[in-house]
Amino acid sequence: MSAGAPVTHRVATPQPGAAEALGELWIAVTEAGGAVDFVPGADPGEIRALAAATIDDVRAGAAHMIVAGEQTAPLGTVLLVPGRGLVAHRADVQRLMVRPDHQGTGLGTALLAAAVELGREIGAELLTLGARGGTPLPAFYAARGFAEYGRLPGGVRLAPGDDRDIHLFARPLDRSGR
Repeated sequence: MSAGAPVTHRVATPQPGAAEALGELWIAVTEAGGAVDFVPGADPGEIRALAAATIDDVRAGAAHMIVAGEQTAPLGTVLLVPGRGLVAHRADVQRLMVRPDHQGTGLGTALLAAAVELGREIGAELLTLGARGGTPLPAFYAARGFAEYGRLPGGVRLAPGDDRDIHLFARPLDRSGR
């Protein structure tokens, strides 16, 4: 990460305004073409509603959130969602987002590394994630220790006639820090 880049930290208790700030980050990333559940031009109200539901999940302990910058002015974020029941040994990495004006600074790599470390802390033995095809994301995750184990053909539809595969990745965790 570049000199002076913000440190990532886990959000234990979301602050007032965190949902609104997450929504604004999410909108900025979406409008820049980021592969985070929406396409440019999506309804901002829908994005803000999902951001509020995400913060509710963090408050309820159903998801863990890591932020770079401040909760009410995030430069980037990532979620880690622990499995339950038969999949309690794993956690899913979701919605890695970096503000468009901070991409290429190593912030995404730092957020992902923090998610891996948090996975170890919460006792996960395996991290999973999905990445939209037709983007640099599959190569990004592969370069950071995640192995592609499959694809879901046509897993997302960006527009009529523009279906993309979802690349499925996993990364086993051990306690030695590898």
